Amino acid sequence: MRGRSKDHPAALSYSGMRNAVASGDILLYEGETFFSRVIKKVTRSRFSHAGIAVWWNERLMVMEAVGRGVVVTPLSASVGHYNGHVHWYTSKRLLSEEERKRMIIFAQEELGKEYALLKAIWVGIKLLFNWKPEKRDKLKREQKLFCSAYVAQIYNSIGVDLKPGLSDSSVVPEDIATSPELLHRGVLKSLALKR
Repeated sequence: MRGRSKDHPAALSYSGMRNAVASGDILLYEGETFFSRVIKKVTRSRFSHAGIAVWWNERLMVMEAVGRGVVVTPLSASVGHYNGHVHWYTSKRLLSEEERKRMIIFAQEELGKEYALLKAIWVGIKLLFNWKPEKRDKLKREQKLFCSAYVAQIYNSIGVDLKPGLSDSSVVPEDIATSPELLHRGVLKSLALKR
C-alpha cells in the first residue's frame, strides 16, 4: 500500500462515511480556486474555509458562514461541488448528545447573519504583517461572522475553546486544524479523484 501524500491524502467515500458524521463535527475545506489560494496564502493555512456538520431529520447538512451570510447546505452538495479537499474533524473529547444539541441550537440561532467580510480582511492583514491577534476577554456573539469565527463560537458555546486565549473573531481555519481539541478523521473528497 502506498503512503499517503500530504498533497493528495486518501479520500473517504462520502456515502461510506456519511452515517459516521455526527452533529457538531467540523469540516475544513482545502480549496483550489484563486480566492481559496489567496485565503490560504494570507492566513498561512492549508485550509480556506470551515463549517459544522448537522443532522436535520434524515439530511446531513453543513452550516457555514459564506459570502451570502450564515447558511445551511446539504453536505452532499457541498462536497460534490467543491473544487478541492474536504477534511473531516471530530472532537477528541466525547461530546454528550446534550452538548451536541446545545451547539446546534446555538449555530441555528446565527443563521441569516451577514458575512463579516471586513473583519475577515482585517484578520488577514494582521496575519500578513505579523500583528498581534485579538485576545479573548469574554465570550461574545458577533453581529457578522466569517467561517472559522462561526465554528469557534459554536464550540465555545459548550465551553470547548479551539484556540485558547484567542478571540473567536480572530480564529482562522489553520487554528481549527491544529487545535489540540480535535482529531482529523479523513478527507471526504480529493482533487485526485476528479477526472
